[in-house]
Amino acid sequence: MTDSESRSHDDASTESTKKSAAEKNGHCECHETVDPETREDVLAKYKHRCQSCGRCGPEKGGLATLHVHHIERDPDGMDEHDMENLSLLCRACHSWLHQQSTPDDSPVEITDEDRSVLLPQDIEILRFLAANGPLRTGEIASGLPLELSVSAVRERLWVLMGLDNRVESRDQQLVDKDVETGEWGLTEQIENSARGHIPDDQQLLLQRMEDEQVRQALERGCDRSAVTDVLGISRRTTFNKVKRAYAYDFPLDAFSRGGRPSEETGPDQNATADETPADESDEQQRLDAVAEGEDESLGRTETWGTPKSESTVQSADVNEQRTDRVASDGSGGNELREHLRRAIDALQEVDEAL
Repeated sequence: MTDSESRSHDDASTESTKKSAAEKNGHCECHETVDPETREDVLAKYKHRCQSCGRCGPEKGGLATLHVHHIERDPDGMDEHDMENLSLLCRACHSWLHQQSTPDDSPVEITDEDRSVLLPQDIEILRFLAANGPLRTGEIASGLPLELSVSAVRERLWVLMGLDNRVESRDQQLVDKDVETGEWGLTEQIENSARGHIPDDQQLLLQRMEDEQVRQALERGCDRSAVTDVLGISRRTTFNKVKRAYAYDFPLDAFSRGGRPSEETGPDQNATADETPADESDEQQRLDAVAEGEDESLGRTETWGTPKSESTVQSADVNEQRTDRVASDGSGGNELREHLRRAIDALQEVDEAL
C-alpha cells in the first residue's frame, strides 16, 4: 500500500469512527447543527422527550436517540438557532419529518384551508388507510412509518373524520369509522358509518352527548375554564371532546333537555341501533381520565398552516392506562345520567348568562 493510499484509508477510518461516535451520542452531523451548549438547553427545555411521539432519552430512563430539530431554516424575526425555532425529536421522528409525505402525496385532495387544521402525519395516516384499510386504531399506529401512540393516532383520526365540520369549504369527511367493526378507513371503505350514530351502550351514549354539549358551549363563547369546572374534567380533555364531537356529529337535538331521549324523536334502541364494540368504548372512555397536571402540549410542532392549540396536543401512552372516570358496570348508570343532566343544565345556564 502506498503512502497516499495509507493516508486515504486512515482518513476514511477516522471519519467512520467519528460518525459512529456521533450517532452513539445522538448527535448526527446531517441532522443537528447546533452547538453543544444549545443542545443541552433544548434537552433541558423539553425534558429529554421527543415532541412528536413522546419517547424519552436515556437521561430520563428511555432509549430514544434525541435530535435537536430546526422548525424553520430561515425563520422571520429570529436567528436560525434561536430557542423559539428549536424543538426536540427522536431519531425516527426526525428522519420521518425530513422525508415525510406532502399534501400532493395524499390519496384524497387536500386544500389550503384543510392544511390549517391538519398535521403532516395526517397524510401518512391517509396513505396507510388507502393502502391497507379498514383497520383498528392499534393496527394503524403500528403500521405507520413514524412512532405515535395509539391514543395520538386516534386523536388524528377524529380530526380527519370531522374535518368537514371544521373546514367551511369542505363538504365531505376524509375518514370514517365502521360502527359495527370499530375499524377506520377512507369514507369509501366504510359500509356502516359511525357519523350520527346513537349507541346502545349507556356510557358511550352519555359521552357522545357530553362531547356535543361541550362543543356547542365552547363555540357559543362559554369560557373553557367554566366548562372544566362544571363537568369536573381537565382542560386537555375539552380539546379531545371537541375533536370527537366534530367526528361523530352526535344528533343532540334528538334528545330533550336534560339528556333523556324524546318520546317523539327517540329511536327504538333495540330495533335500529348498531352494537358498539365494548373494547373500543372502553378505550375512548379512558381519554376522559387525563390528569389536570399534564402539560397541554409537548412543544411547538410544524403544521402546514396557522398553528392551533388543539393541533399541538398529543396524548401520551399513559392515557391508555388510566382508569375510567365513569363506572363500567351498570350500577352507576342512574348516577351518571343525573350527573350529566345537572352538567348540561349548568352549561346552558352559563351560556344564557353570557
